[in-house]
Amino acid sequence: MFKYSICLLSLMGIQLNSCKSMSQSNLQEVNNNSLELVLNENYSGFDQEEYFLIKNQKELDDFYGKINRTRKPGLTPPSINFNSDMILVWCGDSKVSNFASFELNEKDDFLEISEYKPKTSKEESLFIVSPFSVYKLPISNKSLKIVK
Repeated sequence: MFKYSICLLSLMGIQLNSCKSMSQSNLQEVNNNSLELVLNENYSGFDQEEYFLIKNQKELDDFYGKINRTRKPGLTPPSINFNSDMILVWCGDSKVSNFASFELNEKDDFLEISEYKPKTSKEESLFIVSPFSVYKLPISNKSLKIVK
């Protein structure tokens, strides 16, 4: 009987540890400076690389209206509390095949967003895409500076 209880306790411990690792991997990507990835998609419909800083629901709905022109059904805009958060949108051009990753650094006079590219594989995509990423960050009255 003692052997069975030890086996049962061991299995329960293994099960609990595996559940914790699964739940942590399902969280959205958040870096340590409050820049949270909301969405990555492969087609924005924009021809050139662009950045948008969205501070209200109307601007967010307008942006989603532009990217949903060719989508049926379209993407649903995320619900954002614009009293405490704002949205940064990056749209890549048609020559970009990977999503950009950003890091937020708060300086005295401005917010600096640095683009860093992960190590790319040697395989290049032959698909023509114009990826975009939507990030949520805390609202601020400081100006925004994007460093490539």
